[in-house]
Amino acid sequence: MVNAAEVARQIEEYVNRVFIGNPTVVHTVVAALLAGGHILLLGPVGSGKTTLAKALARAIGGSFGRVQVTNETLPSDIVGFAIYTPSGELRINKGPIFNNVVLLDEINRAPARTLSALLEVMQEGQATIEGKPIPLPRPNVIIATMNIVEVTLGATQPLPLALLDRFMVSLYVDYAKPEYEAAIIRGIDTIEGEVMGDGSMINGMLDSVAGEVKGVYMDDSVLGYMINIVNRVRADKRIDAPISTRALVSMFKLARAMALMESRDYVIPDDVKAAAYPALMHRILIKPEFRESVTAVDIINDALANTEPPTYIEQQA
Repeated sequence: MVNAAEVARQIEEYVNRVFIGNPTVVHTVVAALLAGGHILLLGPVGSGKTTLAKALARAIGGSFGRVQVTNETLPSDIVGFAIYTPSGELRINKGPIFNNVVLLDEINRAPARTLSALLEVMQEGQATIEGKPIPLPRPNVIIATMNIVEVTLGATQPLPLALLDRFMVSLYVDYAKPEYEAAIIRGIDTIEGEVMGDGSMINGMLDSVAGEVKGVYMDDSVLGYMINIVNRVRADKRIDAPISTRALVSMFKLARAMALMESRDYVIPDDVKAAAYPALMHRILIKPEFRESVTAVDIINDALANTEPPTYIEQQA
């Protein structure tokens, strides 16, 4: 039987060797991988987001695809296209989306038509080319990066809510702290050259782990606590759009994965709290009049502070 916590530990250990200095981000990325979700990485250029995506692919021994998104990127550049051979045969040319880990760099530069092509991919795990639905490989994790400085300056557009909602988690990746920079520089040759094996074994292990994640138990009291947190956020007068049920689904799956990574087969309130920030931050749109004084983190902090977690009293014999 696969030890899910040990598999997660091995993946984390490898990624932390390559992406140095932010174990919290790595932990959440691995939890999203186990939960079958997609990941949005925010932060300035040169903060290691591409390295993180490559490291995750190498850690699971999976294939890696990368698209540098521009305002001229077409759906076919990501999904693929079909051509007819001289003999009349239809030949499918699969795009980079048909990899285990797919990096869409600067996704918010893409035109609307290209972004809309991702909705089927991210929601249904398949891509339709010339009317033919083609399943994506397992696992299939989209890691999209977005330079929020350029969004703030108006150089790029924010992503539509319908697409944001398809990401299970969002994480802010900042520049490495000074104490880690020396280790990164001294180890850059190793970081750039390190590659795992063919990954056939660990991919099989991931399938088993995904099954175990689905078996993690969440008590009704913990589920109610999670729903109450989201309802607090929904009721906040400072947000501009309601949070969807998909946000709750993301929190639920992520909390189960985090519990499993701690060698538990049940979810506790602390798992829900840990899942709240990455699952909700990118889904919270703040009204214009509050954007100078409030962040999504502030709203989540307030919701957690004002939501009572369930308590358990040990019964005496």
